[in-house]
Amino acid sequence: MGFEQVIKALRNSLPASNLFFEGEREYEALNGSYLSAMESDIRPAAIFRPESRKQVAKFVKIMRPFALGEHGEEATVRFAIRSGGQQPLPGVANIEGGITLDLGLLNSVELQKNGKQTVVSVGAGARWGAVYDKLDGTGLGVTGVRSASGGVGGLSLTGGVSFFSSREGFVCDNVLNYEVVLASGEIVNANEHENSDLWISLRGGGNNFGVVTRFDFRTFPQPGKFWGGSVFYFLSSWPYHVGALLSELRKKDAADPNAHVQLSIGYSSQFAQFACQSQLSYTGADATESMPEVLKPWADRHPQIEQLNSVRLLTLREAVSEQPAESKGNVRCAYMNVTVKADAPTLFEATEIFTNSLESVKACSGLMSSLTFQPYSVNTLRQTVRHGGNSLGLDPSDGPLINIMVSTYWNKKSDDAAILKYMSNATSYMRREAQRRNKLVPFVSMNHAWTHQDVIECYGEENKRALQETSIKYDPEGLFQRGVPGGFKLFNRK
Repeated sequence: MGFEQVIKALRNSLPASNLFFEGEREYEALNGSYLSAMESDIRPAAIFRPESRKQVAKFVKIMRPFALGEHGEEATVRFAIRSGGQQPLPGVANIEGGITLDLGLLNSVELQKNGKQTVVSVGAGARWGAVYDKLDGTGLGVTGVRSASGGVGGLSLTGGVSFFSSREGFVCDNVLNYEVVLASGEIVNANEHENSDLWISLRGGGNNFGVVTRFDFRTFPQPGKFWGGSVFYFLSSWPYHVGALLSELRKKDAADPNAHVQLSIGYSSQFAQFACQSQLSYTGADATESMPEVLKPWADRHPQIEQLNSVRLLTLREAVSEQPAESKGNVRCAYMNVTVKADAPTLFEATEIFTNSLESVKACSGLMSSLTFQPYSVNTLRQTVRHGGNSLGLDPSDGPLINIMVSTYWNKKSDDAAILKYMSNATSYMRREAQRRNKLVPFVSMNHAWTHQDVIECYGEENKRALQETSIKYDPEGLFQRGVPGGFKLFNRK
């Protein structure tokens, strides 16, 4: 059973107008719209864009025998699942010579009452900007990504941090219900009361269990405006900003759950120098015209690049819109990450490793590389328990934690090997140094990981086993292990 038979079967059961082939304008536009050109380098034989969950179910039923092989035959045509296409790992949402299922048309956003709780139901192909537009003026908030252009699907299946995470937890912890097309083609709901094991597994398990077509998120009361923005400064002030972050995190129970701070060092070949950024938010209901005291250690610290200080009262729409627009398709991109205890010597060692390692690739065209310290406060980790659990393997007793991410953008394919080597060496060195100091935490964020990072193993033996059991229960033939090869699989990683 080959490609021609797959296409014939799809055309017989699904709208042929939603099936696109190499060379067609729609195909090239869609395949060129990933965050990273490394994902766009991959050329699927075809792209299918369903308009409904029923079309997704038909697609899965048609693809199953081709993707798994039938009657002893070898699998001939596998497929990939794309939501927003924002995860840069090559092959996670695209497939060479196979068929990419692009969920971009499943982009509805609806507010619904579920008893006393207001739920925002979001199609798997929607962007967070549309979600925030829907909530604007309602007095409600949702735990979503900090960029309007970010896709809903990826972070909601892998973890995710938002402006509200210090108070509300990870993005995936706020999914009340997943609507999922299983390998059988059956459409089910996964929540606290139905298929609860699948619900927990999807909170961190990625694309291993089915095609999620809709996410139902809990909302919470949120004032129309909150304090947020960024402070920019140079490398000499970095130790102070890191120290201030650690001081707040170490308060543990006394740490302000409404405050969230993320720190980054960036290098751009265009300017040939380092610059630093502290992204601040305070989302408490008591926000007034006066800056909250908790933000002042960063916002009021001098020296800083005063003309770039954007900390102010702003709406959620304004906050996500001021995040940098992400290039699509023509810029190469990679992320890698390590998680450590909130420890000053470990973080300063990571800083030195980053700045020194970068020397080897500074000459690469269009280089922009950054080191980001993303905090997981004790209260963030506690929300996982409060909201029913997830698969990430993080415990409040381990906190506070810092997820260290190295992200790099560049122009030329010829620089891929050198840049990936630099990033791999740097993060491996950070990991070894943290382990030497007894500050390493096994967790690796799936959404910011690369191929050599064994994300599922890093969730811990108990969580890995539970994920495998869920896979066997809901996908006994392993369609989403073998037939959907992209991403981080549960069995026998390549």
